[in-house]
Amino acid sequence: CKLVMDKVAEHEKRSQEIADTTRRFLVAVHTGGIGVTFALSSALAGHGINPGWAVWPVVVFAGGLVIVGVSLMLAKHRELKRRDAAKKSKNEPDFSGFFWRSYTWDIISLFLFVVGVAVGLASIHGINIDP
Repeated sequence: CKLVMDKVAEHEKRSQEIADTTRRFLVAVHTGGIGVTFALSSALAGHGINPGWAVWPVVVFAGGLVIVGVSLMLAKHRELKRRDAAKKSKNEPDFSGFFWRSYTWDIISLFLFVVGVAVGLASIHGINIDP
């Protein structure tokens, strides 16, 4: 039984490490998307292109960051609920619902990154710079 419990603890620890790494990745790509969008907007503005095209890609990337924040807050909330249950010697709370799972929010955030890239590319499609 101890061997099984050790394996469970090992898998839980690894799962949390992967979730943390995933969130760091998502924060990096969304922040990078915002940075690239602003850099390109600035460069194109120097050629007379109105930078207004950058609003929607930045909004989508920022939305992805908000979703990562939700994932982090839910993870903290779950841990606090588990801590409180352990203090009271109660069973661990049930977090089996789809929206309680971190990967749900991580998938939504990754989807928003893809949408942000698509919106950005669609926004600059057809822009011509005179030499």
